[in-house]
Amino acid sequence: MHIHLWPYKAIYIGVSPDNDVHAHHAVQICIGLDRDISVQDYKAQSIHTGQCIVIFEDVPHKLFAQDDQIVVIYLEPEDRHNQQFLTALRQTRSDGINTLPLTGKELGYISKHLFTDVDIDKVWKTVNKAVGLVYSPALSSRPEDKRVRAVIDIIASQRGCAIDMAFLSSKVFLSPSRLTHLFKQEVGIPISRFIVWWRVRAAIEQLSKSATLTEAAHASGFSDLPHMSKTFKQLFGFAPSSLFKPHTIKIHSN
Repeated sequence: MHIHLWPYKAIYIGVSPDNDVHAHHAVQICIGLDRDISVQDYKAQSIHTGQCIVIFEDVPHKLFAQDDQIVVIYLEPEDRHNQQFLTALRQTRSDGINTLPLTGKELGYISKHLFTDVDIDKVWKTVNKAVGLVYSPALSSRPEDKRVRAVIDIIASQRGCAIDMAFLSSKVFLSPSRLTHLFKQEVGIPISRFIVWWRVRAAIEQLSKSATLTEAAHASGFSDLPHMSKTFKQLFGFAPSSLFKPHTIKIHSN
């Protein structure tokens, strides 16, 4: 099992963990390396089966691929570079989850760029090419409001730690209530949930440095380990103790 973490992307490679219903603010691409996998969409009450399944952000879902080798790619929808890929992908969106057809050759190419040189961009371009998507000539601007973009950059740079609404609102010259409303309008989720998402990323980074779960929880801004474990389960469907080990996590700067 391996986890690769970039500032706005992540890859999990390994056996699919047992998971409960969960939702998070990243677009998730699940690829079954052995056979088809299934994902249940708890919002649309539908089940999708295939070897490559895309789950859009904030969709409650459960993955059925226990004991199978899988690849899961997480893409932050607010990242400017990810938006070029996601704008193209959304052309095929029918609901919160899509099944994408991949040939054996394409799956082999994806495996090569995960296990040999870990090139997430080449993997994603292969997925795009496989379904005939065309890149948008210009990056979409999400969020459009520059103040919300500035707040996102602050939260990301500090990994959600040591941040409160008074601090953020003062940086963009808005009242806390106005910023709360504007952020939800532009991003689609409450700012508090967005901060928690980045705290989880900070905790994973701490675990990569051989921190204990308790140390990682405190360093990333959680009140205690039970609080962090509960949050992990809400976002990923499992507790961090069942998966994360220091030697399996690699942090990439870009």
